[in-house]
Amino acid sequence: MAAPLSAVDFTFTAAPAVNISLQKEMPIGFSGFVQADLNLFNFMTFGLEANYTFFKPTGFIKPVQLYGGGLDFGLYFFPLSRIYTGIGGGFGANSGYVNVREANDVYNTYNPTGLYYRGYADLGFRFTPDFILTIHGGYLSYVKQNFSAFNNGFFGGIGIKINKSVGASQNRTKAVTVSLEQYGDIYPSFSRVYRDNECGMLTITNHESAEIRNVHIYFDADKYTSSVIECGTISRLNRNKSVEIPLFIDFSEDIMSFSENGLIPGNVTIEYQMLGQKRKVQQSVTLAVHNRNAFVWSDTAALSTFVSSETPEVQNFAKTVAGIARNQLATGMNRNLQFTAAMFLALRCAGITYSEDKLTPFTDYHLSDEEDSILYPLQTMECLSGDYDDFAILLMSCLESQGISCAYMTTPDDFIVFVDLALSASAVGNHFLDTESVFVDEDANTVYLPLAMSRFEGGFTQCRKHGSEVLKQIMNDEEGEYEFILLEDAWSVYKPVVFNVASQNLPVIDDSYIAYQLDTAIANYIMTDLNPIVERVKQTGDHNKIGVALVRAKRYKEAKAEFAKVNSVAAMNNIANIYTIEQDYDNAMKMYQKVLAQDPSNKNAQTGLDNLKNKLGL
Repeated sequence: MAAPLSAVDFTFTAAPAVNISLQKEMPIGFSGFVQADLNLFNFMTFGLEANYTFFKPTGFIKPVQLYGGGLDFGLYFFPLSRIYTGIGGGFGANSGYVNVREANDVYNTYNPTGLYYRGYADLGFRFTPDFILTIHGGYLSYVKQNFSAFNNGFFGGIGIKINKSVGASQNRTKAVTVSLEQYGDIYPSFSRVYRDNECGMLTITNHESAEIRNVHIYFDADKYTSSVIECGTISRLNRNKSVEIPLFIDFSEDIMSFSENGLIPGNVTIEYQMLGQKRKVQQSVTLAVHNRNAFVWSDTAALSTFVSSETPEVQNFAKTVAGIARNQLATGMNRNLQFTAAMFLALRCAGITYSEDKLTPFTDYHLSDEEDSILYPLQTMECLSGDYDDFAILLMSCLESQGISCAYMTTPDDFIVFVDLALSASAVGNHFLDTESVFVDEDANTVYLPLAMSRFEGGFTQCRKHGSEVLKQIMNDEEGEYEFILLEDAWSVYKPVVFNVASQNLPVIDDSYIAYQLDTAIANYIMTDLNPIVERVKQTGDHNKIGVALVRAKRYKEAKAEFAKVNSVAAMNNIANIYTIEQDYDNAMKMYQKVLAQDPSNKNAQTGLDNLKNKLGL
């Protein structure tokens, strides 16, 4: 709660009562109390009081009258909006008027002086914020100067309380007001983050003449928000008090229209109850917004918001490329590596080239706190150019749209994309001659292929080789700090956004050229990694392992020869599979049938034969 506003609250009380004395000679009398209290903290009163008691003892010609004045202190609470409860007490000096029968029937009058103290409790009904009708009761004692009781007893009656405020609240123009403190200008790239993470603070102040209850605070920004979102609730807010509520915003895709820094109007709606009546207040606020490409590298993981696999144009592009790659997949060779090569080469073949950002170059800005400008995948496709980070964002978006997980890392002068090969750590040596050329996550049993975006224009092979070199440098750098960011982990905090403005200049894909480039890249991979692995495996003398390595290297004729040296049903199945790859369907069918003749329950052979018959329409 914030400090109270510059207003002073007073409570005036008038409470007549019946007084029942505990002294036998004292009959039932009447008392009255008045209080003028300062209201503190919305639960405490402190002030001045005066009292008067009147009774006529037996045999007295005139009634006894007692007067008192002093200080009082009380505590109060509203358990329900219209129900008042309170307890308190008072003490002070007293005086009075007493006519006493003396000897010889002479009446003498004197003024006894002393002290009084009392305790009381109230239960009331609040008709308006300023008027409360109460029933009250308590104990009252008058004592003489020697502290002997002069009169003491219980009292009870009906009273009224009137509340008044003096100060700022008297000049209020609104029942409830709102002020906004933004933590910083809104970044459109984080638009999906602000729904679950506060981006500012709303200060709600109650100017009503009583506390408000069941307070609900909502926010929307017209077309820039997808829904009205509830930012918070307050069970009770006392008058002249403030409370801070975090601001959450459910932005719509329209926020991505901000190509320049600017302002948007917002609406804060406050619904509450006062004395059981529902009320609603609306107030406008203004939000400062960055342009949609703005980004500050304070947290590298936040860059994941730009990586979007949901952009329709990116999905269509990646789907087409995946189809091209699927038509010429090499059996036994790592599938994700082939898809990655095809996707990378398709972007190159589409005409996307490196263009250093003259205003905010990656190599300078990703190491600073200055505001950078990052392209969304669709923007890079439209511009046909980008910086290292722009290439990485587009490539990862395409791969993720096809179910291939990615991670990334920045170095002082490069941006490394890591592609999940869906390969176990124990199998690395079967696919890469240099096992240190890939990143092996032992804990997750996952292998990642590093691609250096600084070599984007050099092609897939150069990109892969330099990525391996950078990886080795990183692994040997004991003093450097490098953060490996898995997209799936980063997205749990920084949800990706979709930039999907109508596009007119999307790249055209040349299927045959991409296929040619892919063949070249795969041939290079076979030459540098798979063929040397074959030679290494040959030294084991294990014909089955040699055959598998030859299949992975697309050396099918040699593979069949190796499998033929193994007298097993499994080897015969492998030969049949190779015939199928070579589209020698007659020999493939004969070999599957040969396997089934020896082993009628062989599921692999039966599945291969069924698939072959379906392909041939038999």
